Amino acid sequence: MEVSHPEPRDTDLVDLLNARDGIGTLVDVQDGDTFTVFNIAWGYDLGDEYAHITTNASPFVAGQPIDFFFTDKVTRVRDASTGRVLYSRP
Repeated sequence: MEVSHPEPRDTDLVDLLNARDGIGTLVDVQDGDTFTVFNIAWGYDLGDEYAHITTNASPFVAGQPIDFFFTDKVTRVRDASTGRVLYSRP
């Protein structure tokens, strides 16, 4: 039995976070949390259109927590040093 996988709806966000590898990035999520991100590992569970993200673990970043979130919960992405908004969910 073949199972179809939907097309991701978050490639722009995943690409942005990947492109900033090693650069401090602030990720705001719907529940009000803000994560400081230096790198990500991501994937999609079967049937998901949005990725799950693990931060600061590939490679580990000394002094930074490892966080986990789903991309559909991201409301805004900002440069950590300037505060400039890089992504905002419409």
